[in-house]
Amino acid sequence: MPESTELIAPNRFRDPYDFEYIIDLQGKIFKSCRELNLSRISFIEPYSMLSLLLMGRNYLRKSGNKLKLTNIPVTIHQYLRRMDFFKAGAFDTADTLSERLLLKRSSFSRRVLEITEISNKERESVEAIENIVGVFRKRAEHILKRWLSDNITDYFVTVISEICQNIYEHSLDSGYCAMQTYSIGRENIVRLSIGDSGIGIKRSFENSGAIAYDSPAHLIDLALTTPISSKREFGYGLCQVNAIVKKLNGIIFIRSGNASVSTLYHRKKAGPSFLFLKNDLTDFNGTQISISLMG
Repeated sequence: MPESTELIAPNRFRDPYDFEYIIDLQGKIFKSCRELNLSRISFIEPYSMLSLLLMGRNYLRKSGNKLKLTNIPVTIHQYLRRMDFFKAGAFDTADTLSERLLLKRSSFSRRVLEITEISNKERESVEAIENIVGVFRKRAEHILKRWLSDNITDYFVTVISEICQNIYEHSLDSGYCAMQTYSIGRENIVRLSIGDSGIGIKRSFENSGAIAYDSPAHLIDLALTTPISSKREFGYGLCQVNAIVKKLNGIIFIRSGNASVSTLYHRKKAGPSFLFLKNDLTDFNGTQISISLMG
């Protein structure tokens, strides 16, 4: 009998750490999978959604075919449609939703930023970033309802602008941005996710011989904590973003290539034990970032 070309995705879309299980399946997906069965998925958050989208785009580029998503639970399908997941054209799906089941762009709209593509061309990218920032400012009082202060909206505008700008300046590819406020049990979360499938942080620093680092994760950590840049003598992008996340007592997670760094500033005694560096992960093209506030 021929080997099945369908893979049933495990229910691992709850946060960036959980999604590592899906990335670990990438080799199998790229080698023999034609259909990804989502029947077991009960929840998907912005980082996992964007990373799945990047995986689908990588699959299309590698194979020339679109990966087919099958047996999508109605609630998951509603969410993906509402967040403009399918507009990127990276997947095929036989599943359809009737008009009466589509989530309306009403009160829910105020708590999200739909998926927006960030081009690798400066002019188009700047326009996309301006649009994202404009929509965010209009919805900030709802997205950040539990955290709203005089400065927090401006802080997030800076974060969005800096990270999205890195896509066209460093990745040599396009990427995506999305944001949402949601609740899990008694925990309220606002999560901004931005990712690309470009060359990654390590390769972008290949010609910066003056920067010494012990591992890919150490290099990511340096980019977060030191004003270094692969393009300019002094770079404050990720360093400034990290400073803002620390000020907001948030969480920042960055994955690039086969390494990741996460810092948990929401812990009362944030210190070395709340900084996690991981190397030798399954390689995943580009750089993916998750910034969260929890309360």
